[in-house]
Amino acid sequence: MNLIEQMFKLQNELNNNTNGQMWVDGFTKENRQISWYRCIYMEAAEAIDSFNWKHWKNINVEPDWANIKVELVDIWHFIMSEAIRVGDQSYADQYEEIDAVGDLDPEILLQTLERILALSAQAKIGDNSVIRETIDLFFVALSHIGMDTAELYKRYVVKNQLNTFRQQNGYKDGSYIKIWSSVEDNVVAFNIMDDNPGITPSELYKQLETAYASLN
Repeated sequence: MNLIEQMFKLQNELNNNTNGQMWVDGFTKENRQISWYRCIYMEAAEAIDSFNWKHWKNINVEPDWANIKVELVDIWHFIMSEAIRVGDQSYADQYEEIDAVGDLDPEILLQTLERILALSAQAKIGDNSVIRETIDLFFVALSHIGMDTAELYKRYVVKNQLNTFRQQNGYKDGSYIKIWSSVEDNVVAFNIMDDNPGITPSELYKQLETAYASLN
């Protein structure tokens, strides 16, 4: 199973556990309608806001590259979900060996994110016609922030397992503790991955359990 296939498998499992298997019909287990495209364009807007686009502010401030990468991984969660819903996930396999371009290009990246936002904002729930173009644009964005498929996989696994852990530990009802020993849980999760580059998703989850249990 290649890295793209593994991410789709993990996303399907997360959606099943969070929303019930009826999510592929566009509804959660609480019968709430799901719009993956709305999720995409909201995350794209957050990524865009990480650029120094406000002409009335300091023009010399660098884009928040770290946060843009975070938002791109969040976008990927929702792109995969829509692709699974419409049964068109194999199309993404062509990006298994994607390489990053040599230099960051803020303008191309910003324009690409704006195209993702515009495309997803115009899509209607149940519209099956735009997912391939959205996937193409997403990987263009990745290439212009210097992220290859391997880095996407690493970052995705961390967020996927953390999201799964949150759902299993009271995130929806508000009982979940997000700050672990003075740092956010996502920092802990990334530190685990950095210390164990070859860690599997299940092993990462177990280490999250151990770290969370030590808070009590």
